[in-house]
Amino acid sequence: MAWLLFLAVVIGVILFLRKKLSFKFGLSSKSVETKPIKGLKKLSDNLDQSLSKSYMENVEERVKKETKLKENEYNWRLLDLKRYFILTALLKEVPMFSEKVDDLWHQMLMFTREYDEFSKKYLGSVLHHSPNVKESSDPDLRGFFDWVYTELFFIRKENIYLYKGFFRHPVHPNIIEEFKSLPENELINLYFKSDTKYMPTLSSLISSMKKTAYSVKDYEKRVIQDKMKKSKLQQNYNLMLVPFLSVSYFHYDEFTSYMKMGSNSSSSSSTSCGSTSSCSSSCSSCSSCSSCGGGGD
Repeated sequence: MAWLLFLAVVIGVILFLRKKLSFKFGLSSKSVETKPIKGLKKLSDNLDQSLSKSYMENVEERVKKETKLKENEYNWRLLDLKRYFILTALLKEVPMFSEKVDDLWHQMLMFTREYDEFSKKYLGSVLHHSPNVKESSDPDLRGFFDWVYTELFFIRKENIYLYKGFFRHPVHPNIIEEFKSLPENELINLYFKSDTKYMPTLSSLISSMKKTAYSVKDYEKRVIQDKMKKSKLQQNYNLMLVPFLSVSYFHYDEFTSYMKMGSNSSSSSSTSCGSTSSCSSSCSSCSSCSSCGGGGD
């Protein structure tokens, strides 16, 4: 009988700790919290204007009826989906790395006519969604995605939670070198949409990324000199990615020292092509492009 009482106590403690440690979403901002990149606020406003109130109310009702969400979670998923849509206006290739955000996108697609109207009003063409065909995401694509994301948006613990951390994969050294050495027009040809109507925003983004690229230290050399230091640095970095962070904002500067440069390119593997299809020649793992890349990792 005593062991049953002990078991009940243990189960009670586990349930209590589970509830206490479960992630809680704070109140979300009414805006997508963009950084001071020229024209980015206007791009965000144009996105909001393209999403009709009735359409989004129907989407929210459907999501909350079919999905068990935590308090405030829907608003955070929507905020990150809006950020994703902003990226689609600038980048040639925009993988989707969050399963929870992707689920919301799927729900939007259920309203076919409204989604088509939104896409054409926002981008001038339909923003297609392709199903993911890979179990794991391409690390080079994820590293580049994280870099652009952090150049454009402020990051809170809720964003880290939805994406299961940022900068868990390296930014490929060739990509960093390209942003150091190549002129803007060549970088656009490699990574960005040359026909975007937000060219001033694109120019400002590239300028910001160039500054970041120049600030990256030669971490590969540091690793050779002190492997133990790298190991300790990586351990501290992993702790920073735990979603139970108490900080309100997570600025890019806090990530800079963790922009690892992979010594080798990842193995190539094909993914399904979505609304865009172009990759840099330096990213040898990009054998084809994806609009839905892995759903988290």
